[in-house]
Amino acid sequence: MALVAALTGCGSDGDAADSPVGVVGIGSGDGKGKKSGTLSVDQVRAALPTNEVLGDVFVGDDLAAIEGEPARKQCEKDTNTPCTGLVAAGHKEAAVRGNADDDEVEFTLFSFDSKQAASAAVKGMAAKIASLEPAPEPTKLTTGADETESFAISESSARTVMRVGNVVAYVQAGIYDTNNRNRMSTLQVELIKKAG
Repeated sequence: MALVAALTGCGSDGDAADSPVGVVGIGSGDGKGKKSGTLSVDQVRAALPTNEVLGDVFVGDDLAAIEGEPARKQCEKDTNTPCTGLVAAGHKEAAVRGNADDDEVEFTLFSFDSKQAASAAVKGMAAKIASLEPAPEPTKLTTGADETESFAISESSARTVMRVGNVVAYVQAGIYDTNNRNRMSTLQVELIKKAG
């Protein structure tokens, strides 16, 4: 949420038969798309899910992407690392339209100039999540990413940190349906590969 202010200021292989209305095709790819190198600020913006991609069930804020010192400061805050080699950052929030359960998801991206820098950020962010109280439970999730660290925060909430080439993706999903929650991470990986 802080990233939104900063930005605006400057796996499941599901199929259509198993997906609820409005979520058909989200994250349903095989995760074998091309690898992503460094994404520019425009490519980061393109890698964030639009409302159209999320389906008519979700409604969200505008995509936001930044570079330079504001991006680095936000990355440092989110990852507890110096974010050396950061090129760009982006953010998108969305919620299920008219849902009394308040299903919501946040997507955050950090693009680096090397795989090593991105991997260091993944480790820092995963350590930060693991230190939360009460302690989240590490979970296994297949996303198609090069690295994935996933944690169950509660019965309906998960946080997943992934590296796709030189890009770090952080997905916070508070969605009651487990398949839809996991699909958000898979979707983000597919969009990063497509944008690269």
